[in-house]
Amino acid sequence: MTAGDQRVHRPAPAVSLRLEPEVLTILGTYKCTAMCENCCFGSNPYLTQRLDLDQILAFITAGARYPNCKQVVFSGGECFLLRSDLNAAIEHATSLGLFTRCVTNGYWAKRTPHGRARLAGLVASGLTELNISTGDHHQRWVSQDAVVNAACLGVELGLETVIVVEVQKERRVTGETLAQDPRVRELIDDPAARFHLLESPWMPMDHEAVIDQRDDLLLSRRTLHLRGGCRNVLKTLVLTPDNRIGSCCGLTREQIPELNADWDGDSLDPVLAADAGDFMKMWLHVDGPERILAWAASTAPEIRWEGRYAHRCHACLVLFKDPVVRRVIREHYRERVEDVLIRFTAKLRLQQGLIHSAG
Repeated sequence: MTAGDQRVHRPAPAVSLRLEPEVLTILGTYKCTAMCENCCFGSNPYLTQRLDLDQILAFITAGARYPNCKQVVFSGGECFLLRSDLNAAIEHATSLGLFTRCVTNGYWAKRTPHGRARLAGLVASGLTELNISTGDHHQRWVSQDAVVNAACLGVELGLETVIVVEVQKERRVTGETLAQDPRVRELIDDPAARFHLLESPWMPMDHEAVIDQRDDLLLSRRTLHLRGGCRNVLKTLVLTPDNRIGSCCGLTREQIPELNADWDGDSLDPVLAADAGDFMKMWLHVDGPERILAWAASTAPEIRWEGRYAHRCHACLVLFKDPVVRRVIREHYRERVEDVLIRFTAKLRLQQGLIHSAG
């Protein structure tokens, strides 16, 4: 969090509070075969910026040196547009003992023989999981048939396979409608298939906008206790198409300067050291954006938060973009420092203890 050009930092600790990454996410390009409304990165077929293979491999190598790092996720944009570079990157991650996941819209599976050949090459490189996004917005550009083809191929080739369906109150595509497809029903009913069908709220990229959602999905006093710390901030490092580093893989990260940093392409230690001095990231890690937002509203009742946010990344965007929320945090965050640091330190020590016992 910044106040003017001042970051919200805690005083330098006597011992490091650095939380090392568990997941590396590579956004090799924001180019995509789709052009979905409210896409978190404004992806479309006309974007050209992308990472070179050397940049991708350097990031994987740098991240793999941390003992707790276990997985590399390739997303975007559309990661399959990286073509042979995607195969090479997956092979490199696999050689370092890391699991790999591709997040895709499934466009490449429009024709099953082509899709099988494409996916089989990635499996041969070491791919372990396939995550396919769909829903009303996605299916304007990629048919449900292609999505189901992709899922069937993933299971056929032995991958952990997930379809994630976007959720909004009024929609045509749901988990239930997908399950009516005989091929999807067969995957669901097959105990040997490593297949999952999930739903996730669709959200706007404007902190003041609201997408109509079911009441039970929206943040409220009744549901606040169900919202916990953010599992992504400080535990996931993201490489963006401009070769910068993000401190989480949140959907709104690109709009939040405080969650992004320059990287020299070598060690990630300077990025992690800077994060270890950022109290706001620690606070997000232990409490999550929804609880911080509710706390801010207890000081400034004009902050509206109930019944507005179904996705936690939307609440996080409000923390960093709403001027009233920023003012409250800037003026009152010291009231929370001791409590947050105690809980953050406890989590850190637990992680370090698990690493040492596993070693």
